[in-house]
Amino acid sequence: MSAIQITTKITTKIAIKIHACDDWLSCQLDDLSAVHAASTAIRGQAMWQEVVSGLDSLAVQFDPARLTPREAVEIFQRQLQEVTDYKVLQTAPVTIPVCYDAEFAPDREWIAEKLGLSTAALIKWHSGLRFNVTMLGFMPGFAYLQCSDDIPEIGRLPKPRQKVAAGSVGIIGDQSCIYSFSSPGGWPIIGRTPVPLFDPAKDKPALLSANQAVSFRPIDRAEYDAIAREIGR
Repeated sequence: MSAIQITTKITTKIAIKIHACDDWLSCQLDDLSAVHAASTAIRGQAMWQEVVSGLDSLAVQFDPARLTPREAVEIFQRQLQEVTDYKVLQTAPVTIPVCYDAEFAPDREWIAEKLGLSTAALIKWHSGLRFNVTMLGFMPGFAYLQCSDDIPEIGRLPKPRQKVAAGSVGIIGDQSCIYSFSSPGGWPIIGRTPVPLFDPAKDKPALLSANQAVSFRPIDRAEYDAIAREIGR
């Protein structure tokens, strides 16, 4: 295992350490805007096999058969230095249909009680919020969302579920998520979308991308079933 640390600068002129280990490079950045700017600038470059952005970090994977760790660090350093502006071209906003029926929203009443809302008011409130994708992670296509509105802390479930259905929308406060696949999970679930979050057969497998604006449109069970039939779910 090899490890290299090298210092570079990005936009704010604050020194950044690049860490190289085996076939991965990583660095900490100032904030989410810097992460989005840097990842947008280098994503799609042939020398990187994968680009993974976090809330305040960026990691890239390279092919050690083509590049030595030091060569990869030098390329990464140069690319970061070329990021001169935090302005990022944002992917077109997306509106996701969500059914809030009790079958798809097992924690609906619990969330409503936490927020002091009726069920009807909860649906209207949640579908009126505007979110932004902070990052994808946990599993392919799994989206972490941030809301700019002041939302009281809801918290995670006291006991995580063994299975949360794909398409489930979770919320713990100003942070939300959408499950791309069925998996265990501890987020309170407020609804579910029939729209797939990840399709490996598509040129762009993930429905959502970092820094994308997201809103939710309430649908009833009939429309949920119709959409699910149309996409073959």
